[in-house]
Amino acid sequence: MKKFKIEKKEIEAETVVSVSCDFCGKEFEGSWITCEGYGEIEIEFGYPSKYDGNAYAAEICDECFEKLFKDKIRLERSMF
Repeated sequence: MKKFKIEKKEIEAETVVSVSCDFCGKEFEGSWITCEGYGEIEIEFGYPSKYDGNAYAAEICDECFEKLFKDKIRLERSMF
C-alpha cells in the first residue's frame, strides 16, 4: 500500500518573456507572444544530403516569412 501526503512546493520554470525574428531581429514581448505575428521554422535533412542528420530551428516574423518563404514552400496544413 502506498501512503501519500500533500506537500506544497515551489517549482522553478522557464517562461518566455520575448521572442525575436532570427531573420530581421523584430522583437515580440509580453504575455501575448504566442499569438502575435511570428512562427517557428524547423528543417531536418536526410541522406544523402551534405546536411544529413542536422536539424535547424528559427523564429520568423510574418513579414520575413512572406518575403523569404511563402511562395517557395508548400502548405501542408491550414486551420482556416
